[in-house]
Amino acid sequence: MKKYLKSIFALMAAAVLVLPVFAGCGGDPVEPGPTPDDPVDPPPVVSDPVDYAGELKLDLASETKKQEVTVRNFIDGDTTHFDPVTNSTLTEYNSADFAGTDGFIKARYIAVDTPESTGDIEKWGKTASKFTRGKLEKAEKIIVESDDGRWNIDSTGERYVLWIWYMPEGETEFRNLNVEILQNGLAFASSTAQNRYGETAFAALNQARDQHLCIYSPAGTVDENFFEGDALPVDLKQLRFRVGNYVDKKVSVDGVVVALLADGAFQTAYIEDYVEADGVAYGMAVFLGTSTSALSKVFTVGNTVHVVGTVTYYETGDTYQISGVHANAIRPREDDSVVTGTGEVHFQELTAKQISQDKLTMEFTVKGEEGEETLEDVTINFGEAVMGSSASLTNLKVVSAYTTQKGDNTGAISLTCEQTNADNTKTTIIVRTLPLYEDGVLIPQSRYVGKTINVKGIIDKYEGVYQLKVNLSANIEILD
Repeated sequence: MKKYLKSIFALMAAAVLVLPVFAGCGGDPVEPGPTPDDPVDPPPVVSDPVDYAGELKLDLASETKKQEVTVRNFIDGDTTHFDPVTNSTLTEYNSADFAGTDGFIKARYIAVDTPESTGDIEKWGKTASKFTRGKLEKAEKIIVESDDGRWNIDSTGERYVLWIWYMPEGETEFRNLNVEILQNGLAFASSTAQNRYGETAFAALNQARDQHLCIYSPAGTVDENFFEGDALPVDLKQLRFRVGNYVDKKVSVDGVVVALLADGAFQTAYIEDYVEADGVAYGMAVFLGTSTSALSKVFTVGNTVHVVGTVTYYETGDTYQISGVHANAIRPREDDSVVTGTGEVHFQELTAKQISQDKLTMEFTVKGEEGEETLEDVTINFGEAVMGSSASLTNLKVVSAYTTQKGDNTGAISLTCEQTNADNTKTTIIVRTLPLYEDGVLIPQSRYVGKTINVKGIIDKYEGVYQLKVNLSANIEILD
């Protein structure tokens, strides 16, 4: 997200009273002290700060659109997906309002631009994301409000630009989360003054700026949620079995690029490492965002790559990925991802039962504080162990299908398949395709329904269920 630190800050600073620290990045009130990198004296403490988020009041009778909601997915500090509350006593629900976006609300917060914490990884981004989540997770009620009398959608065509109001646990008044993010110094300006609550929002931002909170803190201030050390060397097997040790940390890892999938404007590469001794390929998604040409050249299928990035949890996909990767084709830096050679896509032969029901146990060496070594057995779902890796499944009977009819995924097919096990029982697995074409014509679901197929794809997960994601029509072979 671009940072719009406008020159108007300098013009308005003289008009803003010097106020004390409001909250140390969302925690208890603290006074920032000097650091070795900060030659500027801390601002003086003169009075209590203004709680702009609490002073602003929600008017349920105003002309704006309002909808009570519950959280569907947390995305980052300024984006959340919500589901409407259909039987709300506070707002009227109209099913037609959100029919064009599959009935749920992708909310982009008005007036705030928090640092990145999903695609790119920026300082204070994860702190902002955790702040937003912490407020909404404990809220008794949440209401989203438009800036005027319409549900307005941003340039993506999918996200609503909204004010977010939440009622803290045990309280009876709503607080404005957009303004609260600003007054805690967790967002840059984003048309902050040009909206319904612009005067209050801009005052909250200026207060945080004058108090040197979070993103406005002196150079050298530590963000405990941002890993600033050297990349930790790790292999994909370790990441799959012990990912908790690496979440939100920068890692360096090697693998073969086995697929490159697009979701609208965003691209995700998948890398894997086939461990012959285990007979298993361990993989992981690498989020490229709006991929640059340099990244595209690195993450080409068949390349062996050395990846440097941050391990993050992708809530919508209920999985982990490597984000914040960069590449430079001319002069690679130490933290750039680079090509180191070529490799092979294994398409390991698996069964639906293995992926959905089996467990996998591996032994790892653990070093104690005194340097002593012990062995530790780690058991996870087999599907989790092979997430993000390539796989081949055979003799799947397609019993039903569903085709997406909206947005960039129009034409994508979900095939519900059954595979007969050795004991004659059946296991169900979903094969999810991207929009597939043949001679420029979109392939319909009728091509596959009722047929028996062999499939090659990437192990993925949707709403907690493991599935196989396919991006090429050539990777679905019809047997009958």
